[in-house]
Amino acid sequence: MKTMIFTVGMMSLAAVPAPVPMNSSNWYTLGAFIAFVLLAYLMYSLIKPENF
Repeated sequence: MKTMIFTVGMMSLAAVPAPVPMNSSNWYTLGAFIAFVLLAYLMYSLIKPENF
């Protein structure tokens, strides 16, 4: 029953249009930021593996 309520809630949120559409340069910037964060995390875990 909880799955059905969750599905209906997510469907209603998906029906609402986004307030500000992202143009292609914003997607590249967001992708570059995510890639940098992942690269920094991987480098940190490679240098200090005892923290993980």
